[in-house]
Amino acid sequence: MLDLLPGVGVVLPGGGGTLRFGMAPAEVDALLSALPVHHYDRQCMSLTRADYAELRHAHDAWLTGILYHDAWSVVGTFGDVALSVSGGGPDRADLLTRIDVDAGVPWGEPAGTPVVWDGVDLFGNPAEDVLSVLPEPRCPAPESAAAVRVEPLGLWLSPPSPGADRWSRLSLLHTPTGWERCCAGTFACAAGGDGRVGLFL
Repeated sequence: MLDLLPGVGVVLPGGGGTLRFGMAPAEVDALLSALPVHHYDRQCMSLTRADYAELRHAHDAWLTGILYHDAWSVVGTFGDVALSVSGGGPDRADLLTRIDVDAGVPWGEPAGTPVVWDGVDLFGNPAEDVLSVLPEPRCPAPESAAAVRVEPLGLWLSPPSPGADRWSRLSLLHTPTGWERCCAGTFACAAGGDGRVGLFL
């Protein structure tokens, strides 16, 4: 079971320790590399901060998961669930600021590894049931009509595709995110950034 602690981090299964926001890359690497199943990954088409001339576009790339930093490339695997990490913006690039969890399960099926907040299995229960117990304010994420942001928890939930009845991806963010030099947006770039700009340079 992965136990989400908003504002703190994530408790790993089997006595694996706690990923805490604010940890340095070496601390996170030591924790995740000690897991029985882990690997180092660079996503296809991911870009670095140097690929963006404007901070706002780098900010959007970070929010959409295409901004890459090799210090944060370790991925821990727990059955059918993968956990990846990243630092924040320019003011927190060396501090754990974002934790992503992705369930690699067939469309609409529950994850075998529980991903829990406050006793609720976020991936194991129907999406509507999960939504009913999450605190307000929560709002649809404009980048996907099927995704939802839960501001008080720093939580971003999305299904594998529109129409799926279970969540299968989430991001847990810690504030400040380090992108405050760009704008005050936590889940979206308020300065109008577009991370795709870097893909077409």
